[in-house]
Amino acid sequence: MNNLILTKEEIEQENIRMRLEDDSLILLSRYPQKITSTALLDKIKNDFIPDQPISKYILENRNLKKITEEIYVENAITITRSTLRYLPTEESFYRSTIVDNNIASVIPFATPLLILHHSLDDLWYYVETPYYRGWILKEEVTLISEQIRNLFENPPKFITITMPLFPFLNTFLDMGTKFPLLGVHSSFYEVLIPTSQGLKICRLPKEICYVGYLPYTPKNILKYAQKFLNIPYRWGGIQDGVDCSFFIQSLFRIFGLSLPRDTQNLEKVFGIEKINLKGKTELEKKEILKKIPYPAILHKNGHILLALSDKLVIHAYGDAKKVILSLLDSCYGTNLYPLLTSISLLRSLHTNKETNSK
Repeated sequence: MNNLILTKEEIEQENIRMRLEDDSLILLSRYPQKITSTALLDKIKNDFIPDQPISKYILENRNLKKITEEIYVENAITITRSTLRYLPTEESFYRSTIVDNNIASVIPFATPLLILHHSLDDLWYYVETPYYRGWILKEEVTLISEQIRNLFENPPKFITITMPLFPFLNTFLDMGTKFPLLGVHSSFYEVLIPTSQGLKICRLPKEICYVGYLPYTPKNILKYAQKFLNIPYRWGGIQDGVDCSFFIQSLFRIFGLSLPRDTQNLEKVFGIEKINLKGKTELEKKEILKKIPYPAILHKNGHILLALSDKLVIHAYGDAKKVILSLLDSCYGTNLYPLLTSISLLRSLHTNKETNSK
């Protein structure tokens, strides 16, 4: 259980592979300094739009008529735990009691990003983040230099937050967020944080941090996954909660893995090996699950789960309204086995012979 799943070098190779296979993942440092109006319009017009009635004003607020022939990309960083939206409005478009179709994703505090465009009312930026693009309130970010963006994107020394939704100033810190490390003291780390007034030195308690990335081991996956138990389920991961994919993304970020945000993208690219379960009977799925190394990632349509064994999973579940441990055959009255579509193995079946009892 303590053996490394991947080394630091292998993790970086995995990140490169995933970026090549999924264009939602980008390195900000490799983004062009300017883009054409055609490229920007293609991005905005290809973005998801809620299928509910949308006012003409909201659509016009995208400010498409004011896009210049060439757009110079600006560097910025979030100064709070922010919400990325598909349209430049705080108006909600509810598909159900928990699903707001205008919510793209939560963006953690201190996330570097790129500004491509401004809304007509000048309250919103259209941005690229390392794993998503959309509209973010201008008041939730501050402009920075390319040098500072690089410092937060790839700091030479850093700490990683190892607690989910740790209260900090007037926001929350997400597991997996990293900050440039300035000093080490007996009970705290001195780090650099972004504010609306510029960079600021602050202290973070050692018990919520780790210097660098954590070793990528089965034991650490299980230990830190359980820290999410009972965290509220929130669509997009907004407010004080997480959703199923943000739970997985945050957890594996502490090991240095840069994962996609959406469940379908995670199913496509995450994992060392894939096992397709479509067309399998429930009995066949159970037999397959008995033979794989754990932990592992399970997928069903629109949902992702971390399997701890062939029967037990941990996941952010909308019906439960929180992160829970559940049995696959009785999850809030639902048997999940027939719904499973695939397995993403974190360790190879052919190179890792650890028993399921571990």
